[in-house]
Amino acid sequence: MKEKHPDLFGALLLSVFVHILLRSQTLFWTRTGLLAMLPGIVISALVGLLFAHCWPLVKGKLSGGLFGVLLAISAALEIHGLWQLYTVLYPDSVSLLGISLTVLIPVLYLRRISAVAQTGNVVLGLMVVAGVVLVLSVADRLRIDNLQTDVVSADNLQQALTAQGTLYPELLLPALWPDREKRGSHTIIRLAILGTVFQTGVHLLLELFFGAGMPQAVNPVHQAARFGNLSIFDRLEWLQLIVWTMAVSVKLGLYLYAFTRLTGGKGVRENNLNGLPQFVLASGMWFILCMILKRLDLYAQINAWQTVAVWLFAIGVILAGGVRWSVKICARK
Repeated sequence: MKEKHPDLFGALLLSVFVHILLRSQTLFWTRTGLLAMLPGIVISALVGLLFAHCWPLVKGKLSGGLFGVLLAISAALEIHGLWQLYTVLYPDSVSLLGISLTVLIPVLYLRRISAVAQTGNVVLGLMVVAGVVLVLSVADRLRIDNLQTDVVSADNLQQALTAQGTLYPELLLPALWPDREKRGSHTIIRLAILGTVFQTGVHLLLELFFGAGMPQAVNPVHQAARFGNLSIFDRLEWLQLIVWTMAVSVKLGLYLYAFTRLTGGKGVRENNLNGLPQFVLASGMWFILCMILKRLDLYAQINAWQTVAVWLFAIGVILAGGVRWSVKICARK
């Protein structure tokens, strides 16, 4: 059964973690983050559940095309964010084309969804181990007095709630899966809880480490790792980058499967091999968007607006689905 219906939860969770670690590291202070954590979980999970119920009622060429564009933008942002991490560590030594090929070539193997599920679980395990090692490495440099005690204000609470209420595309993806068990409420609720708790934990670790200087830190997770006591982070830095690259590749493999289902390609069954034309089209879109982001220097702006776009799309689907459901009910009467 698992070969016919691979469990994608590990890959989805890894994809959420990648988003947080590459693009959402210093958005709020821990105290306000804790206050906003429960509302953020409830709001994001509720929207994800409503979207999953309404999507079958409104899916079509227009809605599928908009969903595909949102996924393409998210994929381009992840590739661009990984490239930025490489350029900070090795300036002028890695091109955007090189990073794009590095993360896209493994997606050829990940065209089968069982490969995405298996690889996602392995990389998720590696990331958890790396996180534990990181915490142990910086444990003696974490200071309770680094926690900011005077930052609870209306503006800070709004920032924290906005960050905690991030509607990750992964919360919408289960609506596309053919297996009803996988788009059940438990999948979306677990994603919302674990993603929000992980995001708050990352902010807590960084605030304990950097203190008031946290917002000014560049690539703070990686920076903290390099300042830790365990020299493995300095000597084997390339191993960290391999894990980052594998994680982004898994995310792109997940998006390719979603894109294939949205376009009605050959991989519409759970474990069929996603079509090569879909891979070429999707990877081409992702790379072109990456080049546009770089050429026009739009990464920061698009990154900021992506969450708004996902929210607007989800709300639009929910409203349209609610209207169609109401019409059906009235017609039956």
